[in-house]
Amino acid sequence: MTGAEPRGPTTGRSTDPAQSMSLINNLMRAPLDPGYEAAARKRKSAGKPASVGLRSPLLIVTLVVIGLSLAVAAHALRLPQAASEKRRTELINSINDRQHTIDADTRTINATQEEINKLQATALRRQNDPSLEGRLKALELTTGAAAAHGPGLVLTVDDAPDAGTDAQGNPRTDSSDTERLTSTDLQIIVNGLWAAGAEAISINGQRLTSETAIRFAGQAILVNFRALQPPYGISVIGGPKVADNFRNNSGGAYLRELVGTYNIREKLTDSKSVSVPAAPLPGLSHARAPSAATSPSRSPEGGS
Repeated sequence: MTGAEPRGPTTGRSTDPAQSMSLINNLMRAPLDPGYEAAARKRKSAGKPASVGLRSPLLIVTLVVIGLSLAVAAHALRLPQAASEKRRTELINSINDRQHTIDADTRTINATQEEINKLQATALRRQNDPSLEGRLKALELTTGAAAAHGPGLVLTVDDAPDAGTDAQGNPRTDSSDTERLTSTDLQIIVNGLWAAGAEAISINGQRLTSETAIRFAGQAILVNFRALQPPYGISVIGGPKVADNFRNNSGGAYLRELVGTYNIREKLTDSKSVSVPAAPLPGLSHARAPSAATSPSRSPEGGS
């Protein structure tokens, strides 16, 4: 049986197990460079401190200059931010004041419109055609010029619970905004409700008509040029089948996709009494003079 090769001096190998760590050991035993160590000994022999690095006047001046520069830079950076925040607060206050003014003017306009409607109804009753008043009311409901009441449903949609607050960019491509409702979402949902048989619709008190625009501006959705905040309450007047028809058409399918994919919240409830307000009065875009057949005759001295 052959014995194992002996280990020890006869093999010519070193017996020091730390030989491979000689460089680390040398650094630990003598961390100071020999030249620096000789200079330190020379300063000690002359009665001077071994090191003056932390006591150098130049180092102290440099540190003071750096500190002052950092302080000046921090102060300069804070000034524009404070001015920007002040300007932002002023703009918000100005917007709120203008909004209060608009609300007050809107109430005045609505009150005046009610008086006009009463006078108009009185004038129509004096006509020989008793059907004029009924036809006018039907047209007002169709165009949104009058408030509507009746059975229907209320659909409430809201952003996801953890939706981001930044609405810059396309909310369907920017990961921070995929859980926010957009104007396109509301457009598709509203179109689905119209297709389901809705007779009148309003969103957060804004009546929808053929001239209504649902737009996206910054972090707000605009309806009739009024900024709305979530949740969005969609009041719908219609027959008993509107809810079922909406669930089964493309608008309902799109809403289910929003709920399942983007955690959008929705709640649909039937109601026996739903009210939608009248739409804002449209501005007069053009007028036509009465024809010669219907215009009153003029006397020669009445002018041309």
